[in-house]
Amino acid sequence: MEFHHLRYFVAVAEELHFGRAAQRLHITQPALSKQIRSLEAELGLQLFSRTQRRVQLTRAGLVFLEQARQLLHQADAALQLARRTARGETGQLSLGFTASALQSVLPRIVRVFRERYPAVELSMTELCTEDQVEALLGHRVDVAFLHPPMRSPAVQLQPLGEENFVAVFAEDHPLLACGRISLRALADEAFIIHPRQEGPVLYDQFFELCARMGFRPKVVREVTTHQNRIGLVAAGMGITFLPESLQGQAGAGVACRPLADAAARLVLAAAWHQDNTSPILGHFLTVAKAVADL
Repeated sequence: MEFHHLRYFVAVAEELHFGRAAQRLHITQPALSKQIRSLEAELGLQLFSRTQRRVQLTRAGLVFLEQARQLLHQADAALQLARRTARGETGQLSLGFTASALQSVLPRIVRVFRERYPAVELSMTELCTEDQVEALLGHRVDVAFLHPPMRSPAVQLQPLGEENFVAVFAEDHPLLACGRISLRALADEAFIIHPRQEGPVLYDQFFELCARMGFRPKVVREVTTHQNRIGLVAAGMGITFLPESLQGQAGAGVACRPLADAAARLVLAAAWHQDNTSPILGHFLTVAKAVADL
């Protein structure tokens, strides 16, 4: 039994007239009669009682009509869902993001995307840049909001913006008397920075900038999260750096100052695996670019 048999049967059952049903189906009446006889033979049931004047459903036909309608409805729903999925209108998308992304453009991107594609389920996980690259390569996330550059040719990038860093001091630090801080003025400070494995490019860039200023930084702690780094700064253990978008989260016991002469800037980009051809990903990247360009 095929689905076109069910459609033919339902049309005749609803019209109770082979001629009208044939017109509705855009086939000839003899062809429709042949299809119904073929269906009845396959089922071993008489679905219609026929006379020269009228067509009626048998009891078996009435029961079969209810089930046939359900099957056709389910088949149509499955087809529509498949088409929506192929168009990228429904499905799942997993996002990775850094803390600074969540404080900048990412919330607006997610809000606009959810408005346009409400049937797409989004999952979001905070990860450092290096962990996001590994998640992309392992196909555990579809799109990552991270800080390039990176060394994997399989990861594609769409830049979304960049920002400066600020220095974070304990609230009683004497350098806070300055409006802007030169990196050279920090030569004798103790530094609390992120571990190299979390962002080797940015880590190395920091040491290169200090070398240009004529000193090697004294790193006293390498700490994973910016919240913990800020806590150690408040405790008087040293100074750290934050993207300017995060300075509002610095909290009590510390103060931030912009850097006067440091060339380091934090770039934010959307990243994805080059093999990921999901139409949902394509829609998301289109939204991300449009929002970032506003």
